Amino acid sequence: MDQKKQLKISLPIAFEYLVNIFMTLVDTIAVSLIGTKELGAIGAMSVIINIMQMSIQTINVTNTALIAKELGEKNEDKIKLISGNSLILTIMISIITILIIVLIKPIFPALFNVDAICNTYLFIRLMGFIQSSIVTVLSGQQRTLGKQGNILVLRILAVICNLILDILVVKLGYGIEGVAFVTIAIDTVLAIYLLIKSNKSIQYKLNIPIIKNIFNLFKWNFVERIVTRVDNFVFNILVSRMGELEYAVHVILIQIKDIEEAFIQGFGDGITISVGVASGKKQKDYMQKVKQTAKKIITKVSIIIPIIVLGIALVVMYISLRTSELQRIYYTVLPILLIAAYVNITATYYFSIIRGIRDFKFLAQRNFVSSLIKIIIAIILAYTPLGIIGVWLSYLVYNLVQKYMSKNQLQKKEKYEEGVTNESNCEI
Repeated sequence: MDQKKQLKISLPIAFEYLVNIFMTLVDTIAVSLIGTKELGAIGAMSVIINIMQMSIQTINVTNTALIAKELGEKNEDKIKLISGNSLILTIMISIITILIIVLIKPIFPALFNVDAICNTYLFIRLMGFIQSSIVTVLSGQQRTLGKQGNILVLRILAVICNLILDILVVKLGYGIEGVAFVTIAIDTVLAIYLLIKSNKSIQYKLNIPIIKNIFNLFKWNFVERIVTRVDNFVFNILVSRMGELEYAVHVILIQIKDIEEAFIQGFGDGITISVGVASGKKQKDYMQKVKQTAKKIITKVSIIIPIIVLGIALVVMYISLRTSELQRIYYTVLPILLIAAYVNITATYYFSIIRGIRDFKFLAQRNFVSSLIKIIIAIILAYTPLGIIGVWLSYLVYNLVQKYMSKNQLQKKEKYEEGVTNESNCEI
């Protein structure tokens, strides 16, 4: 596989993830124009919604990995069954998640030290959670089947509509509630379109062996994601206690971080798909070419991404944080975010290959260790004069630990495979 072919797979996915995050960023910017109280409320609920989406994203990654393998083996019937069973599980888990959040949502205003309007926003968003979940899984399925361009165009149209409608509802005085209704309306339209579009590539028939296979990967992928959500949860609570100004800045920085991580994850998912297909083909030379191509691309992108992140960060700051005190706090933390972005993109090479070979158990263990370190450092440094800077330093350490552990794991696997190959050659 050459670089051009890999970029053709990775770039549409990366830009789609980027555009998808812009949906949330547009909401945040629109709400920031209303006031810092509302900005804090939507920021806190974004953390909860992110936790809610964890299981759905886990199914999406699992579904993508399994479909990629079957693509390599050219097994179309199994691809349809995997997709159908993944979607059935998605709807079931979405319903359970909604019920749990409805029961515990009264504690959120006091927990995050934000206005009670946060629960109004959350309740409205819950109405669109099933639709949003369907969009997540079906978008992943369509991307893996090679329709990255179609999904990217769909997401771009959604963001444009979201931007126009958000501005409209804020101007008309519908506030945070109007912004939430715009989001669920767009998610509903996207879900209906994708259900129709993917109908021929999905078979809605429960298959116990496939369900077991999904769950075998799901359990580790779920652990990988839940520990990350827990550390982000602690991350937000710590900063919310520092003051309204610090938390307003933190909410914007989190959005920038999510944009950077989404693009990198999308880029990495393209590599993961290629590695998954290579594992299905069971051709060592082909797998090696995929890895070499991925490494060359990641090296180039690692220089470009931090520059793009800086540009986006400055534009968003100019729109949302207009006072000198807010900008001062923002500038002290931004360099840490940029360094972490560089570390994250250079680590993506290792993350993507490990996901492509479906070693989700290691990824779960890695996230547990790195998130635990992040939480400990964040708690310690939050209560020093460093304050918000100390909390964000823990995020940088988190990325460094993840990169080191992933690199070490991949090297071990490659040495093991090389040893097995040499033994086989000796026997011959």
